[in-house]
Amino acid sequence: MPLCGGTKSVQRKLVLLGDGACGKTSLLNVFTRGYFPTVYEPTVFENYVHDIFIDNVHVELSLWDTAGQEEFDRLRSLSYDDTHAIMLCFSVDSPDSLENVETKWVGEIAENCPGVKLVLVALKCDLRRREDADDDENPQPEKPMINYDEGLKVAERIRALRYLECSAMKNRGVNEAFTEAARVALSVKNSKDRDRSCTVM
Repeated sequence: MPLCGGTKSVQRKLVLLGDGACGKTSLLNVFTRGYFPTVYEPTVFENYVHDIFIDNVHVELSLWDTAGQEEFDRLRSLSYDDTHAIMLCFSVDSPDSLENVETKWVGEIAENCPGVKLVLVALKCDLRRREDADDDENPQPEKPMINYDEGLKVAERIRALRYLECSAMKNRGVNEAFTEAARVALSVKNSKDRDRSCTVM
C-alpha cells in the first residue's frame, strides 16, 4: 500500500533461528516493543510485523520468532515458507550455541530453505564487559566468552552475508542488526518476480 508521496512498501520475511534461551525473543522485544523482558518464557511460535526504512525504501518486515528446542523441530519447519533471509543467532556466553550454528542450524536451513541468505548475530554481548568488570572481584575462573573473531570465522565458514553483535539488555546494536538483516532481505527478489525465496512443500 503506497504511503504519502507515492512511496510503495515492500514486504520481506525474516526468520530468527538459534538455540533456546540464546536471546532471540529478547532481541525482538527490544526492537519491536522497546522493552527488555525480565522473565524467560520459551517461545513456541511468534510473528511480528515491523515497518522499517532501508535506503529510502519502506519495508514491511515480517519477523518470525522460532523455538530453538528440539521438541519443536517439526513445528519450526513450518516457519520457513517464503523466507527472504534468516538471522541465525547465538549467545556469546554459550559456546554450544555457536557450535550448533554449524552442526545443527545450517543443516536444517539447507534442508528446509536451500540458498536463503544468512546473517549471523551474536547476542548478549554485554556479558563480555560484565566478565571483565568481575575479574578483580571474583578470582574463580569463568568460562571464556566467545569473542568477535571467533564469531566472524563461523560467519565466513557458513557464508553469512553479515556478522553482527548486539546486546538486547543494553539496547546496543539492536536496530543496526535488524537494519542490516532487512537490507539483506531486500536484496532478494520477491517470489512473484523470481523464485529465490524459500518454499516448503
